[in-house]
Amino acid sequence: MAGWLREFVTFTTEYHGVVTSMVRAIEEPESALHDSCVALKAAGARLLADAQSADAVRADVDGADLFVLVSALAWLGDQPGQKARADRLFDLVLTTLLTGSGAAAGGDGADGETEVADG
Repeated sequence: MAGWLREFVTFTTEYHGVVTSMVRAIEEPESALHDSCVALKAAGARLLADAQSADAVRADVDGADLFVLVSALAWLGDQPGQKARADRLFDLVLTTLLTGSGAAAGGDGADGETEVADG
C-alpha cells in the first residue's frame, strides 16, 4: 500500500493538473478519459479494501479520503521549496493510515516502500 500511495503522489505531482482532469472525467461520462479514470478509482478502492481486510489500514478511511490526501500531498510537493516537507508529511500521513500490521509491512525503503516504525 505504501509503495502504491507513494507512486500515486509522485505521478500526480509530476503531471500538474492531472487530479483536476481525473475528477472532471469521472463526473463526465462523455469524456474520453471517463472509463480510464473510473477504472483507476475502482482499482484504488479495491487496493484500499484489501489493505483494510488485511487489517493493514484503518477501517475509517475511505477512497475519497485517500484521493484527497494524495491530491494535497501532490499539491504541496509541487510548491517551490516544499518537496522535503511533502515527503515528511507523506510519512506522517502514512503512519496515521496504517495500523500495526500495515506499519510492520511498510518495507525497508529499498523497493520504494516507506519504512514505518511501530509505536
